[in-house]
Amino acid sequence: MYVWLSFHTKGDAADAESPLKPEELQVLRSQYEKEGDYVGVQTKFNYAWGLIKSSARPEQQEGVRLLSEIFRTSPERRRECLYYLALGNYKLGNYAEARRYNDLLIDHEPANLQAGSLRGLIDDKVAKEGLMGVAILSGVAIAAGVVGGMLFKGSRRR
Repeated sequence: MYVWLSFHTKGDAADAESPLKPEELQVLRSQYEKEGDYVGVQTKFNYAWGLIKSSARPEQQEGVRLLSEIFRTSPERRRECLYYLALGNYKLGNYAEARRYNDLLIDHEPANLQAGSLRGLIDDKVAKEGLMGVAILSGVAIAAGVVGGMLFKGSRRR
């Protein structure tokens, strides 16, 4: 069985949260491994797509690595890779990279619904993590102030 996947512009980024069934991913993996050193670009793309949809971080990382190879070595396939590179990096928490790839896609396809949906998810995560970062830094600063104040009081008593 040979699976042919291609980039599409309908749907939204929520599709990424539904991993393939193990047997579906195995079909893609088997095809990829069968082609060995002479793996075709489409087979590599299909397997990378399946890996990025995974909920396992190592598989997502491998998917991003494979798509990065395609992006570098097959200029004619770059547009197809952009969304899935953005999605894979988003799932890995690499929001700056995700935004960079997604913005490149939006520059070329402003009406792309998936890229628009993913932009919203990236922006939400960045805002949420930015607020958490501010809260953590504020907590550290308060703790440092309290400890510093205690040390200062202790040194004045001597």
